[in-house]
Amino acid sequence: MGDEKQIQHPHLYMTMSLQYLTTQLDQLEAFGFPRAKSLEILQLSEEEFANPKARTDAARVENMYKIAAKALNDRRLGIRVGYKFRVHEYQKTGSIYSYCENIAQVLELNERYQCLAVDVGKPEYRIEDGRHYFLYNRYEEAKDMHHVMGAVFGAWATAFRWLAWAAGHELKEAHLMPNAPADISFYKEVVQCPIVFGMPRNHVEFHPESITKPLITRDPEKLAHAIGILDKLLNLGDESENFKASVSASIQAAMAEGHVSLPIVAARMNMSERQFRNKMTSLSLSFRDMLEYERKELFSDLHANGESFASIAQALAYNDQAAFNRAFKRWYNMSPSQYSANTTK
Repeated sequence: MGDEKQIQHPHLYMTMSLQYLTTQLDQLEAFGFPRAKSLEILQLSEEEFANPKARTDAARVENMYKIAAKALNDRRLGIRVGYKFRVHEYQKTGSIYSYCENIAQVLELNERYQCLAVDVGKPEYRIEDGRHYFLYNRYEEAKDMHHVMGAVFGAWATAFRWLAWAAGHELKEAHLMPNAPADISFYKEVVQCPIVFGMPRNHVEFHPESITKPLITRDPEKLAHAIGILDKLLNLGDESENFKASVSASIQAAMAEGHVSLPIVAARMNMSERQFRNKMTSLSLSFRDMLEYERKELFSDLHANGESFASIAQALAYNDQAAFNRAFKRWYNMSPSQYSANTTK
């Protein structure tokens, strides 16, 4: 596994975000290990946590866990902390999961952004013999980081168990690297599915039908905004494309609510109208062109599903049928009735 050092973001290698770490320190304090003691071991100050990009060496975090585990007489401390993790607690890298369309998208984005939280291994979605796995291959240098790896496993096993439930299923099975302890009840509580111990890797298995089933919490608008923020943190992607995706998602959401305009979309993106206009101009984007494009795309989908022109005009958030007819003529150089006659021939 040594070659896995050639990762996309070497500056994050074997480190943990302080924003991610702070949720763990809160849990440790709840278990009885004072936050002040943790900070002393980590050689960190509270002020350093104010920087959203600040990180610390993962080996320091493991050392803190070892000291805390000894003080609390708890060899499972890492996984107990991870089990308390909730997706909404760690800024966008956690809450982004619940915005996704389905678990397949969650797994794809987790592989992309996991390193923003902690980078001591490689997340991967794999299909083997028709079985769907999510695994987290630790880097060779993390082989002794039992508590940090336990916290990572506890966090994503808990998150994926909740997501699988939201897709109508529980997790199918979990494989864990440690040998089975005398009492496995806690591990069963974490994954709530059959467990196999003493395996060469930690992973969870999904029921295949749960992978593509839409999540009840999906929100394309919030997802687009979150991706833009996370890509910026990773220095990934094109600023124009990220912003454009956010605008498109906000236009779609505004149309779904029945009213769409530049001021409405700007407000949905938490920007003033002036800020929004300036940003669009700086990136050579046209709000009118983008709105036309989204409306035309939605028209095609709804018309293909047999919706009437009146209901489509409403779905596209036009104030009246005449406004829709004028737009339609711009798109197809004919009236809706002429279009309908041509498509039924």
